[in-house]
Amino acid sequence: MTTLLRALDRELTPGPQVARIEQDLPALIGRLDLRVERTRQALASGADLGALDTLADLWRSSRLGLAAWVEMLTARATWLEQQRAGLATLSDTWTRTRKEARAAKAPAAIFQRTADVLAAIAETQERVEAQRVATLVLQDRVARELSRCEDALAQTDQARQRAVGDLFVRESPPIWKVHRNQLSQVPGLLGPALEAQLEVLRRFAAEHVDRLVLHALIVLALTIFLWRAKRRAARLATSDTAARSLAFLFDQPVAAALLLGLLSGVWIYGDEARMGLLTVEIGALVPLLLIIRRVVTPVVRPALYALTAFYLVDLLRDLVLVLPLIERVLFLVETFAAMLLLALFVRSGRVKRLLDAHGTSALGRAQAMIFGLAAVGFCVAFVSGVIGNINLARLLGSGILNSGYLALILAAGRRMTEGLVAFALRVRPLTLLHVVERHRAHIEWRANVTLRSLSFIAWVVGVFGYFSLLTPAIATARKLFGARLTVGALSISLGDVGAFAATLYLAFLVSSIVRYTLEEDVFPRFTLKPGLPYALSSLIRYAIVFAGFLMALAALGLNLDRLTVLGGALGLGVGFGLQNIVNNFVSGLIVLFERPVRVGDAVQVGDVLGEVRRIGIRSSTVRTFEGADVIVPNSQLVSERVTNWTPFDQRRRLEIQVNVAYGSAPDAVLKLLGDVARSHPDVLAQPAPVAVFLGFGDSALRFQLWSWTARIDRHVAVKSELGIAVYAALSEAGFSIPLPQAEVRLYPAAPPAPAVPPPPGQNDQPTPIR
Repeated sequence: MTTLLRALDRELTPGPQVARIEQDLPALIGRLDLRVERTRQALASGADLGALDTLADLWRSSRLGLAAWVEMLTARATWLEQQRAGLATLSDTWTRTRKEARAAKAPAAIFQRTADVLAAIAETQERVEAQRVATLVLQDRVARELSRCEDALAQTDQARQRAVGDLFVRESPPIWKVHRNQLSQVPGLLGPALEAQLEVLRRFAAEHVDRLVLHALIVLALTIFLWRAKRRAARLATSDTAARSLAFLFDQPVAAALLLGLLSGVWIYGDEARMGLLTVEIGALVPLLLIIRRVVTPVVRPALYALTAFYLVDLLRDLVLVLPLIERVLFLVETFAAMLLLALFVRSGRVKRLLDAHGTSALGRAQAMIFGLAAVGFCVAFVSGVIGNINLARLLGSGILNSGYLALILAAGRRMTEGLVAFALRVRPLTLLHVVERHRAHIEWRANVTLRSLSFIAWVVGVFGYFSLLTPAIATARKLFGARLTVGALSISLGDVGAFAATLYLAFLVSSIVRYTLEEDVFPRFTLKPGLPYALSSLIRYAIVFAGFLMALAALGLNLDRLTVLGGALGLGVGFGLQNIVNNFVSGLIVLFERPVRVGDAVQVGDVLGEVRRIGIRSSTVRTFEGADVIVPNSQLVSERVTNWTPFDQRRRLEIQVNVAYGSAPDAVLKLLGDVARSHPDVLAQPAPVAVFLGFGDSALRFQLWSWTARIDRHVAVKSELGIAVYAALSEAGFSIPLPQAEVRLYPAAPPAPAVPPPPGQNDQPTPIR
């Protein structure tokens, strides 16, 4: 009992997760207080959809974290309640035991023992109760903050619905009807507005000092690394692609380090998405200009500068959002300037020259469509801002500008990441890998394709967010993938099918990568028996695919306990029509395990003679020496007679038939043949070459030379070389190789008998030929 109480006492100590909640909760409450105030101001001022979506994302992030805390505290409170009930039961049991001991007049030692146990139980009960109360109090505090998040999300969602409903409704008078007295209020409101924004920045810096320090250290480390690697990168530019990628990264190492470091801010400030994104966007302005301007054509540079200027004006509008008139004027000026600049680009032919560079490709058509949509969007935004439809104007204008700026950041980040990949593939430790040494160009191409795809996906997600389409898109996707089709006991959804397909695809992808790595970089470093690397890699691949299939079934929602039913159905199917397939599959496993036939062996299966190129899950491929691929079912390799001309000891006997003319000394011929075989470098000394006298032929003495070679890959060439050497040695020793002889005797033909005339009186008619 004492041991049990001590173990329970050790478990009562709050774990690191509970301690982390107690430590982080006060700071979180402070952030939520500030966010509540920001939400109240945004709702009061009629914030646009973008601001409402940003607030909703922040509240959802906080809600997820708080919900996880509540779940963990609930589990701990439940466990403490169970321990409390268990201790109460123990206390009752030992209390009855003490009463019975007293009634039975048990020895004092036993009575004292029961009293000590009861005291220990009571002490443990007090500690359990204290921990339970503390856990419930902490859970209540977290639950109240979770309730605040739920309320704020509900208010934000209502405001968003109103904003969507009022998107095509004028909420302000036209610009020419604005009262002049609103201008007199600007000086008095500008100071408090800027002070409020500065206060937000000060609080953000004060609450995230550790993250800001980490961010600065990352930028510093990247700067040092790129600066020191710049000289080495210049020597590694061995191809045009590598030269472009490395130059983009190392020509401006400080700016590249700043940009890469700032892009890491999206990860560092994950729970403060808006401030993190704002930090990245503002900090990336200067390094982005320094890097992009060196690689873009002169045609695009004015657009680059203009886009940066427009983005700065857009940031200024966010600072004066509480001043509707100033914000509206800035927006109209910004939108009109963008329209004018785009018109000048089109009129001067810059846009046409840019699009002509890509011709009629998909990229060129996409760029042309984007330019057209941007021009239409700016026009609609300007007109909407003039007539008073501010929400629609803000959504279109800011969305277009932010989308363009995000495209620049992602393009620069992608190009620099390509440079990092190109550099990493040309220095240690990756250069020590055989797979990198042999397939560097392919790996680099794959990495670049993946980076382009990820950049495009990130840009699309960002565009959806800027145009306030991300939230409804996510909600629609959840409804679409969450809709379930129920037929009897079967309940399945599109999300389950997608998870099944994705899991199975990842299993095949991982198995292919693992097999490729093993065959290219792991097995060549070890001395393994022939065929063993292929067998191991195939078995590992099958194991990974099978595990992935089970995980895919679990993702599909299928209860794995019901696999017995599936196995029974599969057995029934095997009995009816799949026995050949299963037979070939099991035979393939037998071939891989026992390895009677290995990849690379020269085999003869029936009338097929060739080299084994692949042992698959159902069949194997034999490449004949004529160059044809023959598909052989695996069952034939197990059940039928197979001749393997590539033994495990890698030795093969060579036989050369020699005929020598009569009159030659057989002993001398045998010695000559043995000497020729022993002098060849590819002929083994053990077993030693053997020359034998076979007998007397029709026109020659018949001999045969037997020798062994370990060069199984060139046994035909060795046999040919031995034959040439034997012929040269026989000629040099004066032995002749006779040709087959045959004696033909011609006998003279008998003279023809004289013609006898028929007797007179006979019929002169000719005798018919029968």
